[in-house]
Amino acid sequence: MAVMLMAEPLVFAFGGSYDRLADVDKLSAEQGLPIRTRLLPSPKDAFSDLRDDPHLAGGEMSVSFYMTERSRLGEAADLVALPVWVSRAFRHSNVYVREDSEFHSPEDLRGRRIGLPEYGMTMAVWLRGLFADEYGVKPSDIRWVAHRPPAGLGAESVIYPADVDIVTAPPGLALHELLLRGDIDAWIGAGVAPPLPGVRRLFDDAQAVERDYFRRTSVFPVMHVLVMRRTLLNRDEGLAQAVFDIFNEAKLRAQRRLWSTSVSYPTLPWTLAAVEEQTRFMGQDPWPYGLEANLPTLRTLLRYMEDQGLLWGHLELPDYFLQLESQG
Repeated sequence: MAVMLMAEPLVFAFGGSYDRLADVDKLSAEQGLPIRTRLLPSPKDAFSDLRDDPHLAGGEMSVSFYMTERSRLGEAADLVALPVWVSRAFRHSNVYVREDSEFHSPEDLRGRRIGLPEYGMTMAVWLRGLFADEYGVKPSDIRWVAHRPPAGLGAESVIYPADVDIVTAPPGLALHELLLRGDIDAWIGAGVAPPLPGVRRLFDDAQAVERDYFRRTSVFPVMHVLVMRRTLLNRDEGLAQAVFDIFNEAKLRAQRRLWSTSVSYPTLPWTLAAVEEQTRFMGQDPWPYGLEANLPTLRTLLRYMEDQGLLWGHLELPDYFLQLESQG
């Protein structure tokens, strides 16, 4: 389907130099649909820019914040999600406790205080869902301590469940400091590598737990999704597929570089061995774009968002994500 030529590049904002974005600008120029990727210091900067700068064509958005806003506004929502996963990650490894604590499972945290950057953030949505599904710990069983307001939502869009205890963290201290002081019992967040002194992961072997979870569920959690302005997509019915194809090919090129047998593009000594092992475990394309290959993940995410009271109303998956697939 033909796409009309753009007089100016489409500017997309992202919170970092992801390898799967490295070829987007060049590929888009070659295909006559110029895209310029604007790289910002962090994902939350991209979320805020998308919310505040109407001149951006699109970019990286927290999938939970996007779904909350879309459930509130429906077809009037300014942003539309393409099934391009800018960020995805297993999250069992993102729960931290004090090194000397007695906690080794989510079941040990029932009735405890868990700190986190934002209650509605995607990482927390996945972990609360996992806690409930796998360990029988409901969100209402925890006292939640939120560190900041949502970066990607205006105050009018935020919705929280009525039966959950959510308080604001005291100002001036980072979450890991609150953990070490004993103000909270666990901390959900990106953490620091190497781990901070006095802090350890809740799960003793988080990677083994994550691999077992994927083996049983086929769920590879999505975190951040590519969104575009509805006005642009409405102007040209072939634009969404064209943009999807560019981002998909850029990701495939990044994956092919990981298979290099002559040089190591990442700064790691055994990259190829890791790629071979993970491909055996997760399939030839461990990071697929499109809806069909991601249905187990997206259905689980939608259920978690509904169960946790983070949506204003019910929508089906195709109402959230355009039904696009690779044309290759």
